[in-house]
Amino acid sequence: MVSNPLQGYLDEVQSQLDEALARAGQVREALLGISATATSKDRLVTATVDARGTLTELKFNSSRYRSMAPSELSAVLTDTIAKAQKDVTDQMKEIFGETDGHDLDAVKDMLDGPSHQSELHEMLEAFIDGRLPGQAKTD
Repeated sequence: MVSNPLQGYLDEVQSQLDEALARAGQVREALLGISATATSKDRLVTATVDARGTLTELKFNSSRYRSMAPSELSAVLTDTIAKAQKDVTDQMKEIFGETDGHDLDAVKDMLDGPSHQSELHEMLEAFIDGRLPGQAKTD
């Protein structure tokens, strides 16, 4: 039995935070596995992007691109990459449901690494210790 009820509450909050961070790590790993591949209508090029929408592979399926006008090639590349990026976004929407767009930005930030998790942990510690700006000091 915990003699200090506040400490018991804080221990429970810490336990819930640890569980949430573990789940977030699992979601992050699942999201890192998302990728999408799109091929242009004329089958000239295939583009693959990762969960962040970053181009990871670009494959030319023929040498026909050598005789294309630069603006035409640029349009084919841009359209194909955009299709793959849209597919990644659609996959995330399937996982998380419809969002206003800011939520997916937060998910993409989460994919960049655990820094946000440590920031959340540090903020909770500061709250517990009474170190947040405007927080009344308790001794």
